[in-house]
Amino acid sequence: MTDLPLFRVLYCSHATVPMEVPLNTAEILGAAARNNRRDGLTGVLAYADGIFIQVTEGPKTAVDALMKRLESDRRHRDIVVLGSENTRERRFPEWIMETPRMRPDHTALLHRLVGQCESSYREALDMMIELVREHEQRRA
Repeated sequence: MTDLPLFRVLYCSHATVPMEVPLNTAEILGAAARNNRRDGLTGVLAYADGIFIQVTEGPKTAVDALMKRLESDRRHRDIVVLGSENTRERRFPEWIMETPRMRPDHTALLHRLVGQCESSYREALDMMIELVREHEQRRA
């Protein structure tokens, strides 16, 4: 996809529902996939130890509308935007919304990233890209 202009945002938040419950995960991913298809968004949502980390990309108006909806979503709290940027290329063009498995070292990194906030955007984005690569290799 080469939609221009594109915008990418990466945020963390704290879950208020137990994501170990498959129904909670399915509900979030199902709604996200449906809405993302409609709005032209792609991205990845990861979860570990009560923390969500998500990167979303697409038209800026759609990303902004998503972030506004997320602010009132009761399934999480304390949204911290780690970073955002205008971009010409999607990093997750095939991912309407999936959740790759977090390794223990990624979980530790996630906790560190949440504490660093905006200074950690590139490191967080690189981690999400690595999660996607590992997930795709396991599927192959």
